Amino acid sequence: MPYITIKQPPVYRQMSFEEAIAGVDDLSKYVQPNITNTRTYFVEQPNQRLLENTDVDNMIAALKAFNTSKESLFVQSRKSLYHSFHIPKSSGGLRRIDAPLPELMTALRELKTLFEINMFALYHTTAFAYVKGRSTIDALKRHQRNESKWFLKLDFSNFFGSTTQKFVFAMLSQLFPFSEIVKSREGSSQVGAGELKRALSLCFLNNGLPQGTPISPFLTNLMMIAVDHKLSNSLRSFDSRRFVYTRYADDLLISCKIDFDKEKVQQFVIDTLSEFNAPFSINTAKTRYGSAAGRNWNLGLMLNGNNQITVGHKRKKEFKAMLDNYIRDRKSGRGWELHDIQVLGGLISYYRMVERDYINYLIKQCGEKHGVGIEACIKADLSA
Repeated sequence: MPYITIKQPPVYRQMSFEEAIAGVDDLSKYVQPNITNTRTYFVEQPNQRLLENTDVDNMIAALKAFNTSKESLFVQSRKSLYHSFHIPKSSGGLRRIDAPLPELMTALRELKTLFEINMFALYHTTAFAYVKGRSTIDALKRHQRNESKWFLKLDFSNFFGSTTQKFVFAMLSQLFPFSEIVKSREGSSQVGAGELKRALSLCFLNNGLPQGTPISPFLTNLMMIAVDHKLSNSLRSFDSRRFVYTRYADDLLISCKIDFDKEKVQQFVIDTLSEFNAPFSINTAKTRYGSAAGRNWNLGLMLNGNNQITVGHKRKKEFKAMLDNYIRDRKSGRGWELHDIQVLGGLISYYRMVERDYINYLIKQCGEKHGVGIEACIKADLSA
């Protein structure tokens, strides 16, 4: 009974009679590509046509070839293949980063590509972290479209560190085509299962997923497909209400148009994790519930009472001052360090994605005030 995840096709908007008469000047506005959306199905058995078009033997051969080529890594102490250090957390404290040494880094990138290309591995449509073309803004827009007013934020405790190889293998075994790979046999030994387990073993350190590798985030999205599917589908009509569910790494956001029993919803999430024998749990100390009428911060952004996504008044004020200081310092000959200019450029790009018109207004206003083109200055400084 595997889960089958596919890319969702484009959504087409029907042309009105008035538009047809007026003529079509741009067909693209009638197509919503949804290029990052996926659709997951839970089936008793994949249909015969799908099975016939899935070359399981070739997938197993690719896994076997990968394992054979990385034999030198398997025999080494896993710890010796990492460089570990700590970085500050935004919430305080330190986060341990385990960065693979070059040879292992290359191998993990190869394995990720193998899963993506040979096994066409995807993610559930409610997952927004570690997916090209998706961001925190996209996750929050799901709740904005629902015009949600009440929000429950849940957080997993030690999401990466407590994720075991046993759990990842068990969850992958429920996903097509991995489900077919682990079924394959040669005599009495499970060839596919053995090759998959061996390849996965390279991804773990101290029986957890290390933060700092190219494949750890990817594996979390894969292993969570079944959980995301259950939560998303069940919450659509949970407790006679319609909820919207999204997940950004270990941050879960559940919203509704009307007030709801947060304890009941949280318990449902806990029960779902238990159903799939998840090795991680909800960090109840970080659970937060509130309405859009308050300080409704989610994923670093605010969805306010007017159903608008904003970076917040304080950040916009700081950003305006930052633009002004940058130009003043530049004119006085106190040019900023490269890193600081890169940070400013990054903020412009990010804030523009959230509030394009207002950010463009601030940049134009500050530029006119000082008689310069701010973005032209940034570009020149970055290339100097």
